[in-house]
Amino acid sequence: MVVAVISDTHGIFTLVRNKLKEFKGLDYIFHLGDHAGDGIQLAKEFNIPLEYVKGNCDFPTKDEIEKIVEIEGKKILLTHGHRYYVKYEYDTILERGKELGVDAVFFGHTHVPMISRHEDILLLNPGSPSLPREGSKKTIALVTIDKTGIFPRLLNLEEVSALKKA
Repeated sequence: MVVAVISDTHGIFTLVRNKLKEFKGLDYIFHLGDHAGDGIQLAKEFNIPLEYVKGNCDFPTKDEIEKIVEIEGKKILLTHGHRYYVKYEYDTILERGKELGVDAVFFGHTHVPMISRHEDILLLNPGSPSLPREGSKKTIALVTIDKTGIFPRLLNLEEVSALKKA
């Protein structure tokens, strides 16, 4: 299963749309909020299943801020991250992942991409394809999920062949 993980599009998703057109074999889109409607639009355009949560700019209700998705026996927490202080530390979001017994936590909010493992939990932030911060590039993540694990890769969307090599 191959998943495009996208966050913080803020209504600017033409670059994402153009790059996804180049990629064949995408099974799912996860949108982690701040204009979750952009994810809904992309899923409709590409006829690909979507899971999404809302971010602080989406004005979410309590039941829209996180979701657990299970794929190939792997449990993944999807959240925007703003309620877990991810701009300052990762301990709070990691504790939430442990509490829920997930294999991975996918989050956004910082607009800065990162992949890290802590105590057998994968933390993934795909960054922002529209408004990157702290010198980062315009990125999304491509994640392969199978029974053996969760294998993320960050993609700089400004690289001409970013998805052709995926």
